[in-house]
Amino acid sequence: MENKTGKYFKYAIGEIVLVVIGILIALQINNWNENRKDKDIENRYITNILSDLKDQNTSIDIQLESEKDYFNAAGQIIKSYQENGNLLVDSTFYRLATKITERKTFVITDPTYTDLISSGNINILKNINIKNKLIKYYQELERIEKIIQNNNSLLVDQNYIPVYNKNGYIFDSLIEKTLNEAAKLNENIIIPKYDSRLEEISKKLLLQEENRLAFMNAIYLRNSVALGHYKFLNEIQSSTQLLIKEIENLSSK
Repeated sequence: MENKTGKYFKYAIGEIVLVVIGILIALQINNWNENRKDKDIENRYITNILSDLKDQNTSIDIQLESEKDYFNAAGQIIKSYQENGNLLVDSTFYRLATKITERKTFVITDPTYTDLISSGNINILKNINIKNKLIKYYQELERIEKIIQNNNSLLVDQNYIPVYNKNGYIFDSLIEKTLNEAAKLNENIIIPKYDSRLEEISKKLLLQEENRLAFMNAIYLRNSVALGHYKFLNEIQSSTQLLIKEIENLSSK
């Protein structure tokens, strides 16, 4: 009986050990599957983030070119005024002054990052360094977007454009070309022509000291705003390109 009891306990213990081992193996396989799923999800996020960053880099390029056009146009008017001691109100002047009535809205391309934050999946990114850099990058991008939007609204729309509308004659060859193209699609579109009488009125207004002062102050401000935007955008583009390289290097490992 003692031998039988001993054997029974040995078998029971053996079965328990086997069951425990089986459970541990099952848990290990389950963890492995979960980790593999998480890794697949992380890889998809990384791929999409890279795509977003490359699109953002292109968007920054376009914005940089626009801001460059604005500060160059304003700079040419400033240079002419400083060299001649007065405004040379001619077709070149109107082309440049009309150009800087434009302003381009800067848009952030961040659908993947927004999804990571809103879904709570940001922690699925295992590389802490990359995760922190992404968070800081998009915070800075949002700050620059707000600066450009506020400057466009407060300093361009509410400062420069009203001054130019009061004193300048807005007619650009590009506007005429666009209208001519539209007329080919609809013959009922009326195409305005350049009106020299309005140009003469504009010249008289701009040659008055008070108007000239207001106009040049607005031009200097417009030039500074575009230069500031260009500086911010240039810096964030460098950050964008560095982040792309880091993520690409991480993905290749």
